[in-house]
Amino acid sequence: MSEGTNDSATGVRQEQVPNSKKIRYDPEEYKLRKRLPARLPSRSNDVYVNNKTDFKAQLARCFNCLETESSVHIHGLGAAAPKAINLALQLQLKSNTPLEISVNTSTVHLIDDFEPQYDSGDFYSKERQNSAVIIKVYKLLNMDMNEK
Repeated sequence: MSEGTNDSATGVRQEQVPNSKKIRYDPEEYKLRKRLPARLPSRSNDVYVNNKTDFKAQLARCFNCLETESSVHIHGLGAAAPKAINLALQLQLKSNTPLEISVNTSTVHLIDDFEPQYDSGDFYSKERQNSAVIIKVYKLLNMDMNEK
């Protein structure tokens, strides 16, 4: 294993495992805990998409946001990215007003913790990367007012 750190408050040794090494853990010996990703500050026009929430409910929430705001930001992480893209496209298709879409993709660093089930084991953490998408759906301003 690579570098280890010692937490003096708990007396527990935690080691970082390099990304190149694959950890094969026995579920009887270790419990895998996936930490939550860092979230951006939540605003009233942010919609975080996951695979468990009903698609129609998310679409209705986006329409409600567009009634009060000029834009809505749709966030999707990992396997929820295609659902976020579909949500933005359906929003644009079903809207009565013309909407424009702006897409930003990124990579998010996530941390997995391996907690031993017995006292003889060590705590391990592994960092991994996951894809993320942020889609801004916004109303178009009338530009043809000057043409009249």
